Amino acid sequence: MVNWIIWIVLSSLLMFLISLYLISRLLLSPKRVPYEKTYKLGIQKGEIDDRLFREKKKEELFIPSYYGYKLHGMLFPVENSRKVMIIAHGIKWSLFGSFKYVEMFQRRGFNVLLCDHRFHGLSGGTYTSFGYYEKDDLKVWIDYFCAEMGEEVFIGLLGESLGAASALEASKRDHRVKFCIADCAFSDFSSLLRIRLKLDFKLRFYPIIDLVSFIIKLRHGWSFPEVSPIKGLEKTKTPILFIHGKEDRFIPLQMTLDMFKRKKENKKLYLVPRAGHAEAFNVDPKGYEKKVIDFIKEIEGVKANLC
Repeated sequence: MVNWIIWIVLSSLLMFLISLYLISRLLLSPKRVPYEKTYKLGIQKGEIDDRLFREKKKEELFIPSYYGYKLHGMLFPVENSRKVMIIAHGIKWSLFGSFKYVEMFQRRGFNVLLCDHRFHGLSGGTYTSFGYYEKDDLKVWIDYFCAEMGEEVFIGLLGESLGAASALEASKRDHRVKFCIADCAFSDFSSLLRIRLKLDFKLRFYPIIDLVSFIIKLRHGWSFPEVSPIKGLEKTKTPILFIHGKEDRFIPLQMTLDMFKRKKENKKLYLVPRAGHAEAFNVDPKGYEKKVIDFIKEIEGVKANLC
């Protein structure tokens, strides 16, 4: 009888551990939209003008990451410019989701790089890390442009969702980032998982998040609490424009409001009525562009006064 109880307990424990392992795999390897399909869907959604895309001068880039895989980007150059805008897309998508921003920044004299995150598009990497390694990949792109254009290159970051969280993490660590635009970023990954667990699965067993995080720490060397854009945000001097759709049902608006409050200075906030997750530009493209360009003009004005 005792042996039977021990066997049941050990079997149950093994099944539980296997379940945690499978959950960690599903979380880190979500089903992505195929690269070419993101382009076609971008056309259908009105985010990509096919003729404009094909006519625009562009260059595909592949550079090595710090971790052995290749990073893919698409550069839309502006002649004789030493200003660069690096744009990072959201989860499951590709760099084509960022093409809608190219014209806006080129009109302001920026070379524009659209980059595929690790595990997305044509970049390498066997899983997503929700910003932990993605912030380092953005640093690789910053290194690239500093090497190509000199250390005085004027670099800005814009990200949506996962890209926004990654951009914030990079901006906190790299003084070469002159400004950051964070569109619908999460403030803390563990907190977001707790929210999604409650809303999507009607579960409040939050220890499962800590256990999955522990499994990922053992397997990959990082944990959920290490992905937290809000941590240390009060210490960064980098100017940040926080953007969020008021109707976002995936990442709560409150997360952006919390980060805006935590940031002590050099900050702006733009909330877009009727906009869902990562839909702020699509809902109000003119208002979006005005807020972004006014933000950049102010930063460039400060830079000019210091020179």
